[in-house]
Amino acid sequence: MRYILETQFKFVSKAFQRSIAYRLEYYTGLANAFLYIFIFTSVWRTVANESPNSLGIWTGDSLVNYAILSTLIKVSYGRNEYFLINKIKSGDIAYDILKPYSIPLMYVADSFGVSVFQIFARAIPLLIFSIFFFGVVPEISLITFFQFIPVYLFSFFIFLSFGFLISSLAFFFTEVFSFMIFYGALVTLLSGSVIPISMFPEEYINMISWTPFPYLYYYPTSVLIGVPLNMQYEELVLRYLLQITVVSSTAFYLYLSGIRKMEFAGG
Repeated sequence: MRYILETQFKFVSKAFQRSIAYRLEYYTGLANAFLYIFIFTSVWRTVANESPNSLGIWTGDSLVNYAILSTLIKVSYGRNEYFLINKIKSGDIAYDILKPYSIPLMYVADSFGVSVFQIFARAIPLLIFSIFFFGVVPEISLITFFQFIPVYLFSFFIFLSFGFLISSLAFFFTEVFSFMIFYGALVTLLSGSVIPISMFPEEYINMISWTPFPYLYYYPTSVLIGVPLNMQYEELVLRYLLQITVVSSTAFYLYLSGIRKMEFAGG
């Protein structure tokens, strides 16, 4: 157990150091996140001024808070799909499966290290900048914050599971870029990262709530800013556990199938 923890910590540490090394990528990502925040806050302020009666439970300020915090949550997650994809393409995966550590755990640890860097180097500076630049200070109670923490961690694990699922497709396809584009489109449309799910037509909200995507950004952000949900907090936690089970099981099944496929092919 101690060896496993020490190994995972080394992967986390290496991922954090690797993220620091690529400074141009860091500044580009920071500028990109600021641009997202600027665009979304400008759009929602315009919508609130022009059509205040079409927002339902939302106000201009709550939408601006939502736009900022949902972007910060998104920025805090470190994308790491190519970590496994590159190993599969180069053939290094054949040597890694012989080493005394778990590749899925290595993927989680490496992604966690990238995400820790994202939180301290991007999310927190962007939050401070948004407070001073946009003059927005979200009203977050202590109870709401403690409810947000497990939801955020569950959301992060769904995000990791999706990344591992897409990465595992590299066992079966020479290119997975089209799958990544499709996944990105679904996230943009259904995760609430652009439009809050509660602003969708009523007949679609329940259907979308049974997909994994709104559990990435919409529900964590809504819990954090205290927006009324279409369910109790306890039910939300149970739904998170259900989504985690489904997505992670699918990802692990694809990974194991890919490993067996590689072994059958003499890889």
